[in-house]
Amino acid sequence: MAVRLGPIDGPPGLDLLGPEGPEISSLLTRPFLALHRASGLYTARTCLHLLFDLGWEARLRQGATLESLCEGLPAQARKPLAWMLPFLASEGMLAQEGDRFVLSSKPDLDLAGIREAVEAEAPGHAANFDLLDGVRSHIRPFFTDGKDGDSLLFGLSLFPLWLAYFRNENLVYFPNNLLTLLALRKGLPEGARILELGGGVGSFAQLVAARGAAEGWLSRMAEYRFTDVAPTFIHRARRRLPEAAPGLPLCFQTLDLNQPLGGQGIEPESLDAIVGINVLHVAQDLEATLLDLRSRLRPGGRLVIGECLKPTLDTPLYLEFFFSFIRSFTEVKLDPRWRPRHGFLTPEAWDDCLRHAGFRDVRHIPPPRPLMDRHPAFNVGAISAAV
Repeated sequence: MAVRLGPIDGPPGLDLLGPEGPEISSLLTRPFLALHRASGLYTARTCLHLLFDLGWEARLRQGATLESLCEGLPAQARKPLAWMLPFLASEGMLAQEGDRFVLSSKPDLDLAGIREAVEAEAPGHAANFDLLDGVRSHIRPFFTDGKDGDSLLFGLSLFPLWLAYFRNENLVYFPNNLLTLLALRKGLPEGARILELGGGVGSFAQLVAARGAAEGWLSRMAEYRFTDVAPTFIHRARRRLPEAAPGLPLCFQTLDLNQPLGGQGIEPESLDAIVGINVLHVAQDLEATLLDLRSRLRPGGRLVIGECLKPTLDTPLYLEFFFSFIRSFTEVKLDPRWRPRHGFLTPEAWDDCLRHAGFRDVRHIPPPRPLMDRHPAFNVGAISAAV
């Protein structure tokens, strides 16, 4: 029997979406909104399943603090638990009483019913749920044995699930790519040289090729440099992208944004645009990385980023569950002025980061306020900043 997904918000009005409102509103269909809501619910139930897998149901019924749950665990367990407990409280699955988290009723942990409900609303869109199941089934040694989260989650058995998640066909992920593309195509000069950071499975490059050809601006590009820190993704892109992204003037390079770009062959003032989707939040030293990226852009060049955005720094987003076990997501240099938290940031925090690094003309697609104030679940956007 399919479960009820609870209230599904209607889409924001065009008045909140800015000049690109008609294109953005095309994303916000009933299937997308239902899938978004279902993914939050599925994540909450998966989190509580995981805590039960670890044998903590009785402790939660008695009331447990973060400190008490961390006793005897590897130190790395603290950050994911510090996210999970407030998230479960925000979803109504635990009650928060001061610093204690209490399981006071019999929780609804049905996952099959959520899948059935989504199959009715958005047929064929189970990639998010498959990945959540995969994370749960593989992550227990992170807590029990201190095993590295990266190796547990990015091994061969889960790799196909990540590939399915980061595709343009995944309704939950696609807005990251589309909003960033809307920001990138604005003012793209003739002969543009573009570098993509963390290109991953290549879904953004494919969208650039398809939309650029259809809209007549693909020919403005002289070079599209596809980069990633993982050689696996670079090898895969070399094989597949020339056919999957026809007309895109591709070249390929392994690139680590946490290392000086000059030492990796990226010359000063050599690029018209640098683009990255959900990658800059993992920069170990965001200040140093932004300064380095700025120095590689020509005068008038732009940094364009797509990021999951938080309405407040204290608001847990269900998307954070995937990444809270990954060292590059949690172990970053913090500064209260321009990098107050690890992981995803608010639009205002990104503005502070970019302006601190010397960028100007910082623009958002769509404008984040008052959109996020009226629709707190709207948690993705593109940011463009000029040199």
